[in-house]
Amino acid sequence: MIYPTLPRRSAAAFTLVEVLIGGVVAMIGLFATLNLAVRATSGNSERRDAQIAGQLAEHVLATMQAEAVMWTDVAPAGISRYINKISTPATVGAGTPWLNGPAAPLSSDRRVGQLGADQTYDQGALQEVPNDRGQRFCVHYRLTWVSADVMRAEVRVSWARGGAPVDAYKQCPISMITNPGDVGLVGSVTLPALVMRNVYAQ
Repeated sequence: MIYPTLPRRSAAAFTLVEVLIGGVVAMIGLFATLNLAVRATSGNSERRDAQIAGQLAEHVLATMQAEAVMWTDVAPAGISRYINKISTPATVGAGTPWLNGPAAPLSSDRRVGQLGADQTYDQGALQEVPNDRGQRFCVHYRLTWVSADVMRAEVRVSWARGGAPVDAYKQCPISMITNPGDVGLVGSVTLPALVMRNVYAQ
């Protein structure tokens, strides 16, 4: 008896199951690539914010040291924006709590851009980096006497990270740098420096 032979499947043909498995593998690879791209973009944004915050903190410290050139036996009221907040005469170990840095006058939003709230820059700097853009940083500082004429200044620049409730930080509350619950929501950079008053001008 002769049995009919079944046609053989071509080696180039694929079954529906094989096509579906290939599609699933391709989708997993695509999602992994997209996830990697999103993480890389987020990491770049965080690094950029940290770099700008560090530069802003350096500027605030430099401003304090410039103020100290005019600071003799008492901090000059009306000139100093930072160092006149500490009590005089000096008592070693005494100082201020964390304070808010200057913000735009009459503003309900205390956040500043990468030049801070200081408008003493030359016109070239203001043209390169407009001061009314990127206002997303909060400046806090504190001062502590370390000797009769020298204080330690600490400047902390903070910002709301992606996904954080931005409106909660517009007033730059001190709690954003002291509350443990804000750690994952807020990024910050803290820099210290010594500020010495101009003892030679007395």
